Amino acid sequence: MADTEKATLTGQPPAPPEGYIGKPEVAKRLNKTLRTVDNWMQRGLLPYFKIGRSVVFKWSDVESHLAQTCRVARSSRTATKFS
Repeated sequence: MADTEKATLTGQPPAPPEGYIGKPEVAKRLNKTLRTVDNWMQRGLLPYFKIGRSVVFKWSDVESHLAQTCRVARSSRTATKFS
């Protein structure tokens, strides 16, 4: 079912389409430097769109890609030891 159909059934206006954000905003949201964002782009860790000399990101794509390709590591100090 399309978003407009859902909005019609629920009586709410449809959500606006997601916009694009630049490298500085991605770096800010990830709490990383611009250089790290550039490195991650080169390594294929961040999906991006290149339009001419400009680079833009779709935040939902960045979040889903990181969720699929990264893992949460836990500290060995908090792990339980088995005898």
